[in-house]
Amino acid sequence: MFGNFFNQMYFGNPRKPDLKPEDIPKKGIPLFIDIFCSNFWQLISLNLLLIIFSIPIITIGPAFAGFNHVLRNYVFGKNVWLWNDFKDGAFKNLKQSLIITLINMLVAFVLINNYKIYSIMNNDFIKKSGIIITGLIGLMYLLMNIYIFPMMVTYDLKTKHIFKNAFIFSVIEFPRTLGILLICLFVLFVSIILAFIPLVLISFSLMGLIINVFDRMIFEKYIDNKNQVTGNDN
Repeated sequence: MFGNFFNQMYFGNPRKPDLKPEDIPKKGIPLFIDIFCSNFWQLISLNLLLIIFSIPIITIGPAFAGFNHVLRNYVFGKNVWLWNDFKDGAFKNLKQSLIITLINMLVAFVLINNYKIYSIMNNDFIKKSGIIITGLIGLMYLLMNIYIFPMMVTYDLKTKHIFKNAFIFSVIEFPRTLGILLICLFVLFVSIILAFIPLVLISFSLMGLIINVFDRMIFEKYIDNKNQVTGNDN
């Protein structure tokens, strides 16, 4: 009896063969590289879809919903039919994506005007304090947006809960979230320096893929493992 027990400890259970490398779910950088290399041309097409459908300002929200829906499917290893998945993600999240976009525009409008108001004040203390506080609020809101759209297309959540969770994740995962934001800003900066050509071709998809691969790890850690929400199989 004990001989079989120690044999299984050393050699493994013959009825349960070891996992092959391809059977082990990929995360983080290996997952990003795998998706990027396997779907390079599709990512370029997705990049162009996002740009085209964001030209009318009113469709920016649904376009980002479709965009993140496709990237979410790549990250989860699902079969992707680019146009159908983009369209499905846009239409299934139409109302909520429009609401979130309006909120983002309103927050941006308020922050920009706050900066303008504080920047012309004569009181040096109030001026500097106001600008710093406005900048910190703006930074936190940028960090929240790393989670907002991917969370919207992944889970069946009310808008207020999406913003609440995004804020919580931005606080408790502040260093890593800030790192992802800086990587995305670097990609954007390099694209601008290179005369927008990479930006038009793949930069948006590249940044979106970085965010969705990162978000998958965060969502698994704080949402999926605790069964706090119902998955949305959009």
